[in-house]
Amino acid sequence: MSDTSDFHMSKPGGMPARRVEVFTGAGRRRTWSVEDRATIIAESYAGGDTVSGVARRHGLTASQLFAWRRAARPDAQTGGDAPSFVP
Repeated sequence: MSDTSDFHMSKPGGMPARRVEVFTGAGRRRTWSVEDRATIIAESYAGGDTVSGVARRHGLTASQLFAWRRAARPDAQTGGDAPSFVP
């Protein structure tokens, strides 16, 4: 038996299995339409799944989806009641 057989399996005293992701494709930024963003944001507010789960399902990072949610809030668009310092 060689040293490399069963390398992918965790064994007591052996190396743990690791997840490897291979990215294929052009490696460029995707553009999302306003409608697509709105749909994904609305899905993230629905009670069925976590924000991270929704992001993964659409190929986003959770931080990107949180940024979209933050930008879509009404107070972010109007300037809202931004905190200010006491004079």
